[in-house]
Amino acid sequence: MVKVTVDQLTRIEGHYRIDTQVNEEGVITEAQSMGLMLRGFERFLQHQDPRDAALLTQRICGVCPTSHSLAATNALDQLFGVEDAVPKDALVVRNIHQGLNTIASNTTHIYVLWGTDLANPAYRDLFGNFGDTGKAVWDELLRRFAPISYRLNGVDIPVGVSYAAAIREKRRLHEAISLLGAKMPHSVLAHVGGVTYGPTLADIGQLASYYWQVMDFVENFALGVSPETWIENTRFASSPQKAVNFVVERLQELTAASLVSKDFSHAAGWGDVPLLAAFGSELIGEEVLGLPASMKLDRTGGYSNPDTIGYLSYGVFFKPEDGDGYDPTSPPGSRVISSGYMDGNLKLHKFDHRKISESIAHSFYVDSEADRFPWEGVTEPEPEPDEIDYSRGTESRYSWIKAPNYDGMPCELGPLSRMLIMEDPLIIGLAQLFRENGYPAINTYIRMLARAQELLVVASELLKWVTVDLDPGGKFAVPTDLSMAKDSEGMGLWEAPRGALGHWVATGPDSRVTLYQAVVPSTWNLAPRNTAGVPGPVEQALLGNRISAAENALGVDYTNPVGIFHTARSFDPCLACAIHTIDLTGKEKERVRVI
Repeated sequence: MVKVTVDQLTRIEGHYRIDTQVNEEGVITEAQSMGLMLRGFERFLQHQDPRDAALLTQRICGVCPTSHSLAATNALDQLFGVEDAVPKDALVVRNIHQGLNTIASNTTHIYVLWGTDLANPAYRDLFGNFGDTGKAVWDELLRRFAPISYRLNGVDIPVGVSYAAAIREKRRLHEAISLLGAKMPHSVLAHVGGVTYGPTLADIGQLASYYWQVMDFVENFALGVSPETWIENTRFASSPQKAVNFVVERLQELTAASLVSKDFSHAAGWGDVPLLAAFGSELIGEEVLGLPASMKLDRTGGYSNPDTIGYLSYGVFFKPEDGDGYDPTSPPGSRVISSGYMDGNLKLHKFDHRKISESIAHSFYVDSEADRFPWEGVTEPEPEPDEIDYSRGTESRYSWIKAPNYDGMPCELGPLSRMLIMEDPLIIGLAQLFRENGYPAINTYIRMLARAQELLVVASELLKWVTVDLDPGGKFAVPTDLSMAKDSEGMGLWEAPRGALGHWVATGPDSRVTLYQAVVPSTWNLAPRNTAGVPGPVEQALLGNRISAAENALGVDYTNPVGIFHTARSFDPCLACAIHTIDLTGKEKERVRVI
C-alpha cells in the first residue's frame, strides 16, 4: 500500500489536502478530505448590525462573493419581515447579478481550474500510441488548455487559446457585474428589501452587449455551434434520448471527417465541449464513435454505494412572472432552477430545509452535540493545539471542515445536482445511458458536462431577464429599519456556482446578531466523515478510482495522480468557503451563542 497525498489540491488558493491509500494495482482504497485552515465569519458577525452581513460575508470567497451577498440578503429579507414585499424588478436584478457570476465561475472552473489537467503529459503518452490521429488530439489539447507558465521537457508551451479566451470572458463578465454592483469582487448591490441600484436603459443595452460578446466565445470556442442550437436540442429536447442523440450525432459527424483529415481544431467544428465529450468518455468515444483511445472519465468519480450519497439543490433564480416577494423556504417549482433532493438511485424527493444539519464528529470543533441544525449552530474551535493532528486516521478528527447532511445523508452539490433535479434532458439522458451500459451513472465526465450545460441554461435565461423582464422604471427596494429585526430569525437559501448555499441569522432585543451560520457548498462536497462514519462526497468519489491517467492505461504512476486531480477538482473545491477561523486569545468567547 502506498500513501499518495495531494497538497494543495486547488489552483485558486490552498488549505486543502487529500490523503489516499493506493494498492499495488493503483486503486484508491481510502481517501481523506482535509481542510487545513479555519473560517470565522460566524464568530465575528456576533453582536454586529445584521445588515453588514450582505457585505462582510462576500469576503468568505472572492470567486463567488455574489452568491454569499445574495444568500445573506435573502436571510435578511426574512429577518426584517419583508420577504413578501421585495419588488419584482429587484428580484430580477438579483437574478442578473447571480447569473453573470454563475457563467463567470463555471467558465473559470472548466478552463482554468479543471481543464488545464487535459494538458497533462500523461495524455501525450496515451494518445501518442495511436499514430497521427493520437498526435493530432494531443496537439489540440495542448494548444487549447495549456496554462500560463507551462513547460514540458524544458520547452515553454504557449498559453492555451481556449484558456486565454476564457480569462478574457471572465474579465468581461466582471465588468458587467460591476455595472450593477459598482465593483467585482465584493459588489455593493444586494441589500435587505431589494437592491441598491436600479439599472437604466443604457445599462440594459450595455448588459446585452456584454452578453452577446460572451456568447461569441461560447459559440466559437466552447460549442462549435450556436448556443441557441445547442439549447434547443438539449435543454428543450422532447426526451432525454433525443438530447443525447443530438450530441452523439454531432460527434459522429465531426469524427467521420477528422479521422480522415487528422484535424480536430476549432476551425474543423470541434468546440471544447465536443472535444471533451468525444475523448473524455470510453463509452461514447471508444464504443460509439470508434475512437482509438479516451480518457475514460466516465469510469471515475462515481459512487459505489447509492445508499450513502444524495444530490441536493436549494433552488435559485426567482421567477419574474410571480411578481413581488418570494417564499424563503424555496418550495419545489418556485424558482427557475428548482429545489429538490435526489437520492443515490436518482429518485427525486421534495426539499425540506428542516432536514439540514452539520456534524463535527471528525472535525476540529468542540460541542456537547455532534450534530446540530443551523438554527442551533455552534462554531467553537478546538482550543488545544496538540489535539489538532491530521495524522490520526479516519477514526479520529482530521479536518477543519464540518460534515453537512440532509436527513443524515452526505450530498453532492453543484451543477450536476441542479441539472439532475431540474431534469435537464441531456444530463438525465447521459446518466441513463451510462447506467444501462454498466458504467457509473454519476461520474467525473457527466459532472463536467453538467457544468457546461448549466452555463448555457443560465445564459438563455439571462438574456430574457435583461431584455424582457427588467423594467428600468420599476421599483427596486422597500424601506427597512433596524428595529424591524428585533428578536427575529432569517434564512437565506440560494445556490452558488459550486452548489447549495445557506445563511442563517438570528437577532436579540437590540436587533444585533446573536447567531450566524453559513453552510456552504464546499463544506458539503469536501466534508470529512459524518457522525455515522459515512465519508463525504469527494472521499466517496475517490474510492475505487485508478490513480493514473485513463484508468492506469499506461501503468501506475504514483508521482502523477491524474485520477485524483480529475475527480477531486471536478467538484470545483473552494476552501475559502469551507474553512473557519480560530481565536486562541480567549477574548471572543462571549461571542458564541449559548444554546
